[in-house]
Amino acid sequence: MINTIPKITQNFIEMINEKANGGTYRVKLGKINIDVFPYIFPPQSPFSESTHSVYQLFGNLAGQEILDVGTGTGIQAIYAALAGAKRVDAVDIYGPAVRCAKHNVALNGLEKVVKVWQSNLFRQVPKKEYDLIIANLPIIDAQSEDIKLHSLVDPGFLYHEELFREAPSYLSKEGSITLCHANLHEGSTFERLENAARHNSFLPNIKKSLKSLGYEWRSYEFRSIK
Repeated sequence: MINTIPKITQNFIEMINEKANGGTYRVKLGKINIDVFPYIFPPQSPFSESTHSVYQLFGNLAGQEILDVGTGTGIQAIYAALAGAKRVDAVDIYGPAVRCAKHNVALNGLEKVVKVWQSNLFRQVPKKEYDLIIANLPIIDAQSEDIKLHSLVDPGFLYHEELFREAPSYLSKEGSITLCHANLHEGSTFERLENAARHNSFLPNIKKSLKSLGYEWRSYEFRSIK
């Protein structure tokens, strides 16, 4: 765990606070309208590489059952629905994010496909086999008592550990996990992520890697090797 928040994250927090002072604002991604509530991770900003790196790789999800963990504004769930998913369940630990996601699902007319509720990872998710789990987890291993920063910090990497530990109970036989990660604070962060996956019998596959804002961002797919 680190004691000093990286500069890029400090800048992002400043941006989030400034935007929050102005209230809810709208962003448009193609034909999708997203209203960003105060303190919710935006789908479009100089710091949103982890968000669009994931949905850009969805491809055709026709007929699939999807779970979106850490849905935030609901953008990943909405993209999954528009990519043909049969049903998308979207959860977030933060109450205002749940309200934001529900609002945006309705705004885009997808209430019949996307269902949103509050849950700390899988804890309030009924047992069900999903074809794809989208994980929008915090990247920084740091401590924060501010719940509004829930989307930025994962103290002790516990969210990631729990994700890989519990995911097998929620995946179909051919199901997979997708997420984006970055080396924002230490060179071994990718190794740590991949080791956590392998420890729980998931094989990491780097689908995309790019440099942005001085850091490497990797989009991963994880499949069970049991």
